[in-house]
Amino acid sequence: MKTRPTSTALLIATLVFSAPLFAQGQSDVHPWLVDDFVLSVGAFLPSKDFKIRVDGEIPGRDIDFGQKADVSDNEASASLVFRWKFGEKWSVSGQYWGTEDDGEAVLAEDVTWRDYVLQAGSNVGAGVSTDIARVFFGREFFTDADHHEFGLGVGVHWLQIEVYLEGEFFLNDQSTGFRREQVSADLPLPNVGGWYWYSFSPRWLLTTHLDWFSASIDQYSGSLWDAGVGINFQAWEYVGFGLSYKYFKIDADVEETNWYGKAEVTHDGPFLSATVNW
Repeated sequence: MKTRPTSTALLIATLVFSAPLFAQGQSDVHPWLVDDFVLSVGAFLPSKDFKIRVDGEIPGRDIDFGQKADVSDNEASASLVFRWKFGEKWSVSGQYWGTEDDGEAVLAEDVTWRDYVLQAGSNVGAGVSTDIARVFFGREFFTDADHHEFGLGVGVHWLQIEVYLEGEFFLNDQSTGFRREQVSADLPLPNVGGWYWYSFSPRWLLTTHLDWFSASIDQYSGSLWDAGVGINFQAWEYVGFGLSYKYFKIDADVEETNWYGKAEVTHDGPFLSATVNW
C-alpha cells in the first residue's frame, strides 16, 4: 500500500510541532524555570591543553604534553549534568566528565622529570587522564522575574589527574633504562559562582554560568575558572536538546608524597546534550 505524500507530511508536522504546544497551554516560560529536576546527558568535545611539572631536588620546567609528546586531544568525553531545585530559592547542581589522552613523539629537546632526564632525539610515550566533578549549591534571587533566573552560590571542583612519561631516563648522564614514570593527585578546589538563565519562550532557554577560585588550601594552591553559555530547545514536554560552549581551566601547585610540582589543565569546547526535566 502506497503512503500518500499529504498524509506523510501531516504526520511529520504533527510530530515536530505538537510537542511544543504543551508549553503554550501550561506556561509561557521554559520548563527549566519551574521544574524541580533537570538531567543532561551528552558529549563534551573539548580542545585540551596540559602543562605538567614534576620537581626533583631542584624545580623542573613545565612540560607541554601536546607540543613535547604529541598527546592527542581530539577525543570526545561523556558528560553528565544534574540540577535539583528544592524550596522556592535553593538548588544543588553538579557535573562530571573525564578525559584520557596519550601520544608518542621524538623529543626536540631534553625534558626533566624529577631528577631524571629524557634526552633530545629519544622516543617517548606520554599520557594524561583526568576525572572532573563539580558540585554547586546556589540561591536564586529576583524570584518574581518570570522569564529570568539569577543566582549565586558556592561549590567545589574535584580534579583527579594521572600523568605518565615513558622512555629511556638518564640520571647524571647515566642511563637508568627504559621505563614508565607516573604521578597522580586529587585536587579539591572550592569556588564561588553564579548563573543566569533567560527564557525566550516555552521552547528556548539561554543558560550561562561562571565559577571562580584563587587561594591556597593545605598542600594545594592555584586558580580555577569554569564558565559556560548555551541554548536549550524543549522538543517535548519532558525532553529537550542542548548546545553549549564550556571553558574550564585549573592551574594548581601540587605538594604530595609522589608529586611535587604543578598541573595546568585547560578544556574548552562544545557540549551536546539530551535533557530530561520533571
